[in-house]
Amino acid sequence: MTEHFLANHAGDPKRLDRVLRDRYPNASRHAIQELIAGRHVQVNGRTVWLASWKIIGGDKITIAEAPATLPVPLDTFDPAWIIAELGDIIAVNKPAGLLSEPARRDDRGSLLELANSALGPVTLFHRLDRDTSGVLLLTRGGSINQRLARAFSRRAVIKEYVAEVTAPNRLDAEGTIITRMNTDPQRRDRMVVVSKGGQLAVTHYTRIDDPAGRSWVRLRPDTGRTHQLRVHMAHLGAPILGDILYGDRDSAPRLMLHSHKITLPVDLFGPGAIFTAPLPPEFAPMP
Repeated sequence: MTEHFLANHAGDPKRLDRVLRDRYPNASRHAIQELIAGRHVQVNGRTVWLASWKIIGGDKITIAEAPATLPVPLDTFDPAWIIAELGDIIAVNKPAGLLSEPARRDDRGSLLELANSALGPVTLFHRLDRDTSGVLLLTRGGSINQRLARAFSRRAVIKEYVAEVTAPNRLDAEGTIITRMNTDPQRRDRMVVVSKGGQLAVTHYTRIDDPAGRSWVRLRPDTGRTHQLRVHMAHLGAPILGDILYGDRDSAPRLMLHSHKITLPVDLFGPGAIFTAPLPPEFAPMP
C-alpha cells in the first residue's frame, strides 16, 4: 500500500535512508536499501534511488509500500541447528533471515557470532544469503580448512539446493546454465549476467514433478558466485518465489531457496561426509 508522509526534522538536511530508518525503526537496513534502490521512493514527486539523497524538513516522501520489518532478532544459538559433526567440521541448518556472518560492523546476531558464543572459536567456511536456509559448514580451524579448500577448488564438493520457482514451463526437464556474472553497475547489491568479463557461473538444474501443482527445481551449482542460483533462475525466466531482488517479493512469504544437502569427497573425508538439512515447513509437502 502506498504511503505518504512529510519529513518533520528541523535543521540540517538528512540522508534519505536515515529519514526512512527514523520513520520505520523496526525495518532492517537491508530492507530500507532495497526499497530505495528498487526505485520505490519518491521525494516531492520525483523518483529517487540514492540512499544519500538529502531530505529537508517539509519534503513530501511517497513510498510504494512499507519496508519489511525486522524479525525478532535471534540472540542465542539453537543446538537443534546442528545437523552433524565430522571431526572438526560442524554442519548446521541456518534459518532463513539470519546473516551467515556480519556484513558490516554494526550487524548483530549473525550465525557466526552466535556459533562462536555457543561452540567456541569456529570459522565459517562458506556463506548462504541471509534469506536462504539450509546446510552451512563451520570448522574448528586448522588443517581441515586446507582440506576443504582443496575440495572446493577442484569442484569435488556437491551442493544441492531445492527451490520453488515461477513459470516452470520455461524450463527443460533438466539442463545446465553456463554464464558469466558481474555486479550490476546500476545497483551494487545485485548481480547480472554479462556477455564478457565477470566470472564464470555454472548451475545444473532438474525439474521436480509435483502432482499438487507447485513448481520445484533441484539445483546443483559448480561455482559459488554471489546470488548465482537466484540470478540463473531469473535469467531463464523462472525466478525463485519470494526473491525481492530478482523476482516478485510478494509471491511467497520468504525466499523459497533451501540448501538441502552437501556431500564431501570420500577420498578427502571418508564415507559418511553427507550433510542434509530437513526441508522447512514452507516447503511442505514437496514430492
